[in-house]
Amino acid sequence: MPAVNTDFNRTCARLDLDPERSGVFTPGVARVSFTDASLRRFNECAARVAPGTPPLDARQIAAATRRLSRAIGTGRESRFIQARMRRAGEIRVLLDDGGWTVEDKLCERMLQLVDYIDNEGGLIPDDVPVIGGLDDALLVDLAMEGLRGELDEYADFCRYRMGEAARLGATPAAVTMDRACWSEQRAEELRLERVLRRARGTAYAGDVGAARFQVG
Repeated sequence: MPAVNTDFNRTCARLDLDPERSGVFTPGVARVSFTDASLRRFNECAARVAPGTPPLDARQIAAATRRLSRAIGTGRESRFIQARMRRAGEIRVLLDDGGWTVEDKLCERMLQLVDYIDNEGGLIPDDVPVIGGLDDALLVDLAMEGLRGELDEYADFCRYRMGEAARLGATPAAVTMDRACWSEQRAEELRLERVLRRARGTAYAGDVGAARFQVG
């Protein structure tokens, strides 16, 4: 099972989908074709994982494959796709973590995204050189607008749980902690931090006053 990278990169710059500026398909890179049904399934999934997303047409998908092919070159893996598949792996870990609960609507978006990635019949098969799985990566990118905050909070939860495990000399799996406990302890930390900042500010102001009126 993928591990959560608590210092994961933010979603990278999106791929330009403008067909008018994409040029011709790069020679030597595998060509792909897809059916109207598979494109419709892609857009239906996009609408579920990222509500409000306008549907993409075949020309836009083709433009994305051309740009990615030229940027990467034949026979090499795409960092664009790899980065987004890591995010998909983080979503899987989050969903499998019994200590983390997700609001129903967000959970359904994540499940829909993982289901599309895991099932065959997508736009671009994973075994196509260079651009295999590009449709999966595009869906992850679209979904991130609504899921990034949840993943950020889960990463902080994982960091906090690892810190507790280190303090207790235990493994993270042995630490009993859920989202409510993490949220409460984080809130308490923030309250304490605010109190300390006020205390430091008050002490500093007092010191300044004392120095100002001191008679030597």
